[in-house]
Amino acid sequence: MGKKQKKEKPLWIKKAEFAVLKAVVTLIEKLSLKQAYALARFAGSTVYYLDFKHRNRAVTHILHSGIRTTLPEAKKLAKLNFQHMVKVFVEIIKFPQIVTPENYKEYISFEQDDKGVADYLSYDRECTPVILASAHIGNWELAGTAFSMVTRNPLCSIMRPLENELIGNFFYSRRGTNGHTTVSKEKGLRPLLTALNSHQSIAIVSDQHASSKEGVEVTFCGHPARAHMTPSLLHLKTGVPILCTVLIRDTCFKNFKLTGNGPLIFTPTGNKEADIKAVTQLYTELIEKTLRQYPDQWLWAHRRWLDCNRKYHPKEEKQNEKTAV
Repeated sequence: MGKKQKKEKPLWIKKAEFAVLKAVVTLIEKLSLKQAYALARFAGSTVYYLDFKHRNRAVTHILHSGIRTTLPEAKKLAKLNFQHMVKVFVEIIKFPQIVTPENYKEYISFEQDDKGVADYLSYDRECTPVILASAHIGNWELAGTAFSMVTRNPLCSIMRPLENELIGNFFYSRRGTNGHTTVSKEKGLRPLLTALNSHQSIAIVSDQHASSKEGVEVTFCGHPARAHMTPSLLHLKTGVPILCTVLIRDTCFKNFKLTGNGPLIFTPTGNKEADIKAVTQLYTELIEKTLRQYPDQWLWAHRRWLDCNRKYHPKEEKQNEKTAV
């Protein structure tokens, strides 16, 4: 038997959800940035304590990764992470109110962790196209817009359709500014190849679990995981370098930095299957390196590892209490 298809929400529920979103957006737009961040910290802490399922999953994953080794440390990091996620939402709303093509240098700086990245991340510098194997680190929703705004290089990124298309259209419309365009994941590789051939860079958020059809098995933070092979396929076909590029909040809104690791340039061996696996492992290592630099700004509630319990069990937190030292 095939996998049971999820029943679509009635339109009235989608409209109700969208109305709530619009009300929250209107409130945030009216608040000062300082007030909005204060609200985000409060909301993030509240969700951390009330959303037992995702809190427990985040703590479990932090311990599983080895980023933190004790339960108190893992809980502290998870709470900061919940606050960060709400700040991401606030920044998506406030960014168009504050940052413009004229003043962006006041808000976004560059940091090149690997020397080679400087050739691709520079103010107003025409550069060759790149494949951005991005991740849910920092503010991934603004990273593409920031890249195209400050480098003056056009960027096309993949969008994943949301269950509520009204909410999806709202967020994706905010991506399509300052030289940043989007294309649906369902359209496959062709639009991405077209973008690369027209001297555009492309961005793919590549840190989520991939199905056996879409990805290959890799090692991530010392554990088996399955990663998307789209960046690898495009790199092997075009030779365009791969970067892991993220937009990190340093201390506050006025201290964003566009940073990354790479570039990754792989010479094909002629064994297509082995090459795809090798490139996917290499770009996954770039993402892991970036994650380890900014662990409080990665989305820990993802079901990422194959050897970690991918289902929620209420007894897990008690087990963590017993096993964590």
